[in-house]
Amino acid sequence: MNAGWKLGQPLTMETAHYLVRSMKPEDVSPDYLAWTQDAEIMYGVNAAPGRMTMADLHRYVAKFNNRSSFHLGVFLKDTGRLIGFYSIYWERRHNIAGTNVVVGDRAYWGKGVVLETRGAIIDFLFDRLKVAKVWGSPMARNIASVFNYKAQGFRCEGVLKRHRISPKGERLDQLMFGLFPEDWRKAKEAKPR
Repeated sequence: MNAGWKLGQPLTMETAHYLVRSMKPEDVSPDYLAWTQDAEIMYGVNAAPGRMTMADLHRYVAKFNNRSSFHLGVFLKDTGRLIGFYSIYWERRHNIAGTNVVVGDRAYWGKGVVLETRGAIIDFLFDRLKVAKVWGSPMARNIASVFNYKAQGFRCEGVLKRHRISPKGERLDQLMFGLFPEDWRKAKEAKPR
């Protein structure tokens, strides 16, 4: 991560295989647009395939300020190709941060992308921003997301029964996961070396 990084500046983190950095509107690729229109990808985030344009996505990415909201692209280190992204919202009053992730490139599903990249993001949130808690709220049906939260030491703090409506009109359960700094330290220590 940038050693001299300050609030409001673009953020860059490097993991073994990926570069995770603040996205700029010009980073929005035709692949990104296609992900928003893909029913299977949107199923994971409980959204209907969109009708957004490249201009819509440029405006969306530009609204993140690297202060209280971050839109971080996940880029392959070897080629620089975008394969996914995170949206992070830091509620400064309560000092908590929520994260959402989409790995849009199916070739990287099940390959540990989220575990590797979100680990760097969690380190940033706890070590640099000093947040008190990181949280996420996947749909209970999103098995991959639930697995990833649990694998990183998040605890399920509750089930919101029939809390959301799917694009098909079904009532869905939503899970609330939370991670505290001490739980993150334990999860990192428990990882095999």
